[in-house]
Amino acid sequence: MEPAENDKRWHTCGYVRLSCEDGDGRESNSVTGQKNLIRDYISRRPELIECGMKVDDGFSGSDFERPAFREMMEEVKAGKINCIVVKDLSRFGRNYLDAGEYIERIFPFLGVRFIAVNDNYDSLNDRGEMESFLIPFKNLINEAYCRDISVKIKSQLAVKRKRGDFVGAFAVYGYKKDSDNKNRLVRDDFAAGVVRDIFRLKLEGVSAGDIADRLNEEGVLSPMAYKKAEGLRYATPFSPDGEGLWTASAVLRILKNPVYTGVLVQGKTTAVSFRVKRRVEKPGAEWDVAKNAHEAVISGEDFAVVQKLLARDTRTSPGGKKTELFSGMVFCGECGGPMVRKTVPAKNRKYVYYVCGTHKNEKTCFSHSMPAGALEDIVLFSLQGQIRMQGFRDKGSPAGFAVEAARRKNGENRLKAHLERRQAEAEKCRLVLDSLSGNLAKGVIDRAEYEELKKGYRIRLLAAEHKISEIREKMGRAAKEDKGVIRRWEQFEKYGNVTKLDRAMTAFMIDGIFIRRNKRVEIVYNWRQEGDIYDVFI
Repeated sequence: MEPAENDKRWHTCGYVRLSCEDGDGRESNSVTGQKNLIRDYISRRPELIECGMKVDDGFSGSDFERPAFREMMEEVKAGKINCIVVKDLSRFGRNYLDAGEYIERIFPFLGVRFIAVNDNYDSLNDRGEMESFLIPFKNLINEAYCRDISVKIKSQLAVKRKRGDFVGAFAVYGYKKDSDNKNRLVRDDFAAGVVRDIFRLKLEGVSAGDIADRLNEEGVLSPMAYKKAEGLRYATPFSPDGEGLWTASAVLRILKNPVYTGVLVQGKTTAVSFRVKRRVEKPGAEWDVAKNAHEAVISGEDFAVVQKLLARDTRTSPGGKKTELFSGMVFCGECGGPMVRKTVPAKNRKYVYYVCGTHKNEKTCFSHSMPAGALEDIVLFSLQGQIRMQGFRDKGSPAGFAVEAARRKNGENRLKAHLERRQAEAEKCRLVLDSLSGNLAKGVIDRAEYEELKKGYRIRLLAAEHKISEIREKMGRAAKEDKGVIRRWEQFEKYGNVTKLDRAMTAFMIDGIFIRRNKRVEIVYNWRQEGDIYDVFI
């Protein structure tokens, strides 16, 4: 004979939940506070026998995919627990549909007594229609709270992202979080050095796979392994084998990430809703992009060259480790398609040609070719000429460099002086506008004078602010141009006595090489719109 409900002993489990969405973190909502309240309640009721306490610390109440809750439900199904006690309904869950499903259907079906202490709810007591109305209503209020908190957190994160604050849980490889400001990235010298090596090797023509192999052979820890070695609880879906080795995809992620140029790109994904945690991609126009958010590891120029190379066909030769010298750079001057390398064996020698890929694959365009050796000679000759010419233009004349530097400095000083004048004008207008109300109140000016002066100075202020914006844009463009010129000077200095081509030099200097069927070669450089044209007689 089953004991009466009032005489039954209930194997009771307390359930505690706390998350960041709870806001103020008061002791009443703390894990300790909830445990104490639940144990006190159980101790005052002899029919309740405490069999454990389950805690989900750091888990949202918007769903029930929580480890401690799932563990508790397994014990319920095993017959170890038949009573659950929570502080209140909000600790149990904030999704009113799911919470109601458990309280009104699942728990009664499993024979589980459910108690919410502060809500004075005990499923053992029959409270009639009023109780069945109040419980869903309270759950609805809890869900509304959860939705409101979700919106507030999203808006706060959006504001941080727009002003250039880093909001990720872990800093990207090559950086670490500032110890004084967790929303700011600072350079990690060791990892940043590895990143620079990766970009250097790519510019030299080394494939992503071979870069990964070299790093593994040298014992360089992968980003995941490095973070774990630094004591961070880091996990990534990109290394399912758990070995944490460098891979070609890991190298490519680094090569494609603009964060290394000082640009912070965030907010690429968003949750479907506060209930559904699955994330979806956002359109690129909705991403939060902040320039100069932190110190750059890679120059913008090198990054741009690498992106150009990655976008082109940069396959290695069969059995090769490095990308071919002109891979992704040589195009047909007739159809615009790529020229491909073709090796033709003849007796004891191999002859290498560039042929039109369109004609080779589709039998369209024209059947024309260029010996690889002849093309390399032409490009080397052209580069040497460009370096000499540009070097003379920029630095070769007795005071060429000094004259150019002085010209740019004078332009910068003029813009600064213009900016200061406009800023002074804007400040004067603001002061006058601030004083007008007081002068009107004192009777210094009448209402008509007030309105006229207010209108006039507002127009002047808007004009000054517009000019200030224009000048700052000009100064930004000039600074970028100066940086590009300096970078080009550095490269010309580096390659001043070049006698042999390499991948890094050609990638930085050359935008494209075009071969026409009449053996005419056009070389287009990155800093020039028109190309150098050569007729080849072979």
